[in-house]
Amino acid sequence: MGIGRWGSRTAGHSVRAWCVVAVALAAVTRASAAGAVQGADPTQGGTPVLGPDAHLTTPVGGLERTGATSSVVQARGPGFTRALRVTVRRPAPDTNATQLTLPIDAPVERGETMLATVHIRGSAERRGQPARIMLLFERAQSPWTKSVLHTVPTHPDPSAWRMALVPFTAAESYRPGEAMVSIRMAFGPQTVEIGGLRVVTFGNRRTLDELVQAAADASPLGTVSVAVDRNRRLQTMRGFGGNFCQPRYGSSEPMDAVGRHNLTHLDVRHARIGLPLNHWNPEPGVYREAGPARAALEAMQLFARRRIPITVSVWEGPIWMLGGQPEQMGRRLPPERYADCIEAVARFLTLARDRYGAEADYFSFNEPDYGVNFRFTPLEMVNFIRQAGPRFRALGLRTRFLVGDTASGGTLVEYSRPLLADRSIAPYLGPIAFHSWDALSASDEAYAGIAALGRAHRKPIWCTEAGHDAQLWQRPNPWPTWENALRTAQAYVRTIRLTGAERMDYWTYQDNYPLVSRDGRTRFPVFEVVRQMELALPAGSTIIGSTSPREELQVVAARGPGAERAAVVLVNLGGAGRVRLSGLMPGARASVVVSNARRQRQALAAARVDANGRLVVAMPTRSVVTVVCERPRGR
Repeated sequence: MGIGRWGSRTAGHSVRAWCVVAVALAAVTRASAAGAVQGADPTQGGTPVLGPDAHLTTPVGGLERTGATSSVVQARGPGFTRALRVTVRRPAPDTNATQLTLPIDAPVERGETMLATVHIRGSAERRGQPARIMLLFERAQSPWTKSVLHTVPTHPDPSAWRMALVPFTAAESYRPGEAMVSIRMAFGPQTVEIGGLRVVTFGNRRTLDELVQAAADASPLGTVSVAVDRNRRLQTMRGFGGNFCQPRYGSSEPMDAVGRHNLTHLDVRHARIGLPLNHWNPEPGVYREAGPARAALEAMQLFARRRIPITVSVWEGPIWMLGGQPEQMGRRLPPERYADCIEAVARFLTLARDRYGAEADYFSFNEPDYGVNFRFTPLEMVNFIRQAGPRFRALGLRTRFLVGDTASGGTLVEYSRPLLADRSIAPYLGPIAFHSWDALSASDEAYAGIAALGRAHRKPIWCTEAGHDAQLWQRPNPWPTWENALRTAQAYVRTIRLTGAERMDYWTYQDNYPLVSRDGRTRFPVFEVVRQMELALPAGSTIIGSTSPREELQVVAARGPGAERAAVVLVNLGGAGRVRLSGLMPGARASVVVSNARRQRQALAAARVDANGRLVVAMPTRSVVTVVCERPRGR
């Protein structure tokens, strides 16, 4: 995570534009076999912020980057007769490589309730796969502040229109031209048609909750079949953990009330802590075991006493070493300073081991691909590790380097390959690590590529910053909201299922994206959801195969610990429905726990899996449901 009180970072106009998810989202599918959509205009009563047919009159940008073509075609849809057709022919690393940007032509005030509607249809080049777009409302210049980011897949029938309703609130106030609606289309080879795009503001006349509920009610989940394959074993979970980084931000106390509560009430299986290098090594040859540096050391001591494995990461360095200005991102450590930096880190790690009884298992620079705040190219990182590894070994440190620890999953594979390919540093490398801030926007293929990288190099995958929106801190007090809890669950489930992550470290277990109130007394819904997932997917459980036919229903399943236990985590992003589970243990006793906006971790009456391994589970609107099945031994 980046700089600032809440770990802010400056966004760029790319996939690295750290924004990610809306305050509230909903997707609605109402498509007949002929592709017609019926129903009243949901934007009625709102004030348009885009000109009529703006998506048809504005050129699509970045066509050459993906070999794409665009045209306006006749298209018979609900309320429109023309659509924008874009065919993308080549993959791109960033989803905005080909995109449409539409400046607003009406003013918008911060906090106004808004609604975007869009109709899409089409298909991906791969047979049977949907095409998709990503819709954003964002500032028109740096830092590209996002009010919403939502991915919309096409209907399984390429000729059918899918309508998406996307409610949100404006993150800032804008005059005409100061914000824009963006539609990203670089999701690999695909053809997509876009029609009926409207974005309106309701001012304060309607609440966000009203729009979110209306969208969910219009999109009931219905009955969905989810198959579990207990014989398809994937990664074994090493448990959930968290970041403890307040000393990195200047705190002189090792643990705040939020951290103490989480350590007491969560099963913390890993701790990632920031090494405040700027406080520890403020001048050449000077090492100060005081203030934030002492706080970090004392926190490590606390973790060691609890037998919690530790990763130490560096965000900020002293000016004399790194140059530039404090908390300036993207600075490169001069090669002639490598030895100074290595010595400073080595002294901190040996002090932690020898005086505090806390040896770090792993070390990393936070987001070196993006530069928060040390930036290394892959080759520079290889050269640094080539020098640091032997120095750590000479001091008897067992500490190894995380591979990557990148700012997103989408950048991990490209960044990490050169490190993994260099045999000279192989003895000093530990797990492959990344941050999941793009969990709700990256393609399935990009996240599945992380799992493939781990398999190819026989390396475990860790998510060392688990979250869903790196700009959430810009919203007015989002931490106690159900939306935050629901999106966190979605990010966890998608990350675990696709990337092969065996460890998830929430950002953070202290008062930064907090799970509980600052005094540690009031739990937020996100705490309850993290605990719910932690209980369903404990350390020692093995992720198994699972399939869901609907993108609005995210699922991950596990078996164990032990042969007679299985669990399924279901995240419903739409309206109410039910799930028909299959592939469970016949005759097993099923414990079902439900969380939604009204109540979290509500245990329902125990159920029984039938003789064919099937169980039907009710799914409330916008909910997280966990099913844990256990069968007595010998049955």
